[in-house]
Amino acid sequence: MTLEHIKLQYDRLERHHKLALNTQDPISFLDLSHSLRIWVDMKNKIDEIVSEQGIELKLNNIVKNKALKKILKGATHKYLPIGNGIDSPNVQIKGIQIIDKALNADEVKKLYEAGPPKMQNSNLTFGRWLNSSIYEVPAPEEVHPHITISREIMIKRVANILGASHPQGTEFSEDTENRFDSYIKELHQLKIADGYPATYYQLLEISQEILNKVKIIFE
Repeated sequence: MTLEHIKLQYDRLERHHKLALNTQDPISFLDLSHSLRIWVDMKNKIDEIVSEQGIELKLNNIVKNKALKKILKGATHKYLPIGNGIDSPNVQIKGIQIIDKALNADEVKKLYEAGPPKMQNSNLTFGRWLNSSIYEVPAPEEVHPHITISREIMIKRVANILGASHPQGTEFSEDTENRFDSYIKELHQLKIADGYPATYYQLLEISQEILNKVKIIFE
């Protein structure tokens, strides 16, 4: 795989990202999902190039504040942060955190004072960044009460089960990935702006970060 080919995939992702922002229709989001799926396959090569060039991507990653960690600890919850925000012609999505838990007045106050989800530069490799959690959901096992879903799993499952890379019903995946499908489908039913699924806004944030930070390898 050459740097020239990666640049081609970068330009492809940029085009689909812009189309998804401007049109916000199901077709453009499916194409964005499929384009992101390619970046999951290229993660090792990206890390190799970054290492050879002696640079850092400084990818932004979600940081839980102390108040949030304390509130969520030991509680059954769903946690979906969208930190950097998504700008589009009709709406801006930013600072969302969905917490499926009954909060008392003191907890509500502390969350308000802590502010919206925050992103900060990290020293993560591209592969480790893709494997970082962006969604937490309750799990059926008592030993592990919550499942964390990474950027990579989000991309792969949206692409596979929602029709971006395979027609619905014909996709194949290992059991280790299949277990996330019900959570991804549930998240896909959550509409957060203009009637579009939360899954798509997650993909927009992921693709924007890749476009912002990975371009350094071509300079």
